[in-house]
Amino acid sequence: MAGFFAAVSNTPISTIIFVSEMTNSYHLLLPSLLVCSVAYLATRRWTIFKSQVWRRIDSPAHSGEFFVDVLQTITVRDLLDRVQQVTMIPESMPFADFRKHFSETEQHYFPVMDQHGKLARIFSINDIRSVLFSPGIGNLVVMRDIGTSDIITTSPSEDLNAVLKKFTVKNIDSLPVVRDDDTRELIGMLNRREVIAVYNRRVQEMKALG
Repeated sequence: MAGFFAAVSNTPISTIIFVSEMTNSYHLLLPSLLVCSVAYLATRRWTIFKSQVWRRIDSPAHSGEFFVDVLQTITVRDLLDRVQQVTMIPESMPFADFRKHFSETEQHYFPVMDQHGKLARIFSINDIRSVLFSPGIGNLVVMRDIGTSDIITTSPSEDLNAVLKKFTVKNIDSLPVVRDDDTRELIGMLNRREVIAVYNRRVQEMKALG
């Protein structure tokens, strides 16, 4: 009975426990282990469960936990070549000068630096979209007034699971990457799509090896 069910279901370990519990005896545990192992190896290409996947990586039921497991094995340091170098905006820059800079850049997030060149604030194009072309404020507002000092950052030692959680906190698409030993020293900006791309690549590599 154990050998038959292990063969048709491709579940040798569960079958051994199941049959032992049904018979209320563990005297045949070792013979059952041998029979179920042989039956499984001989018939693993067939199963009565047509939707049963071969590996945990292919299982929709485990996709969430597998997603977290993979992300925790990758750190931001592994993506430093994908971190985008950006131009930092001086705190004292008038809004009128920023308009000229904006017309010449493809950035969507703008780190603001203090007089020492350190990260002090940040803002996105969405933060200024409504006032970008408003008349009368060009020389009255400086970038210190626009950027927020509540900056969510990441660092090279942080794993991608923690990074992805930060992306979802405020539904942002890019995070400043700062040095581990200096949280105000900007390395660059890490985009959400780069994190997803690295995850997809790692999963494909694991499937190829499996």
